[in-house]
Amino acid sequence: NEGALLEQALIQYALSVAIQHGFAVVSPPSMVYTHIASASGFQPRDQGGEQQSYTIAQKEQKGDVETGHEGKPELTLAGTAEIPLAGMKANAKFEGGELPLHVVGASRCYRAEAGARGTESKGLYRVHEFTKVEMFSWTVKGKEVDAFESMLAVQKEILRDLGLHCQIQEMPSSDLGASASRKIDIEAFFPSRRDTFGSVPLRQLKNDGYGEVTSASICTDYQTRRLNTRLSQRKSDFPYTVNGTALAVPRVLAALLENGWSKKQKSVKIPEVLHKWMHGITTIEKKPKH
Repeated sequence: NEGALLEQALIQYALSVAIQHGFAVVSPPSMVYTHIASASGFQPRDQGGEQQSYTIAQKEQKGDVETGHEGKPELTLAGTAEIPLAGMKANAKFEGGELPLHVVGASRCYRAEAGARGTESKGLYRVHEFTKVEMFSWTVKGKEVDAFESMLAVQKEILRDLGLHCQIQEMPSSDLGASASRKIDIEAFFPSRRDTFGSVPLRQLKNDGYGEVTSASICTDYQTRRLNTRLSQRKSDFPYTVNGTALAVPRVLAALLENGWSKKQKSVKIPEVLHKWMHGITTIEKKPKH
C-alpha cells in the first residue's frame, strides 16, 4: 500500500515540477517500432553483445512484391520514453514559431540487461521493468543548451526538494551513447552502496555510495535526421533534440527508503513535497503481524 502510493506520488510530483517549467504532458506508449528505436540511437545489443531490449514475437508476415506491402514492422518494448517521444515527430515538419517544443511523459520502461552488472545492480537499482518520467525537447540549432539547462533545472529541483544528497557528473565522450554529443548525470547517495573500510579516506574507496538517478543529453540532429523530422523552411534543416530523466522511480524510491530510514523510530520519513499524494501517510512503518 504505502510503497505503491509512494511510487505514484513520485510520478505525480515529477510531472508537476516539469509542468511548472513549461513542459506539456503526453502519454508515450511502451511498444515501439524497432526501426524507430534504432533511429533514436538504441540498438538491440550493446558493444559487448549483451541483449538490451525485448522484441515482440509476431506471426511472420512476408512482404508482397506485387502489391508493395512490406509486411509487419518489428516491434520492441521501449527501454525509455525517449524513443516514442522522438518518434512522435517522425516524418513531420515543424512550422515557424513551433519551436522550442518541450514535452514530458510517464511510461513503463523495459531493460533486458537488468542484473547483469554484478552485485551493485541488484535490488531496485536496476530492474527489467520500471516507471520513468522523461523530458524531451525539439529546438533549433544554437538553442539546445537552453533546453538542456532547463531540464537540469527540473532535475535539480526534484532531487533537492526530495532531500537527497547528490553530485553532478559531466560525462566523458567514452561514456556517451550513439546519439549524444553531451551528457550530464546526477548521482544520489545510497548508504547501501558505500564501501566501508574502517579508516580508509572516502576519496580512496572504490564506491563512495553514489549512483546515477537522472541524466540529460544533447543529441544535436542525430535523431531528427534519422527520423526525418524537419524544419519547414528548408529541406536540409533539422531541429536539435534534447532529452532528460525527470525521475526514474525505482532508484529514487530506493534512495528515499535508505536515506529516510530512522533506526530509532523504525520507520521511513516521506518527504513533505509528496504528502499531497500520500493520502495522509507521512511515514512508512512496519505493520504488526496478525
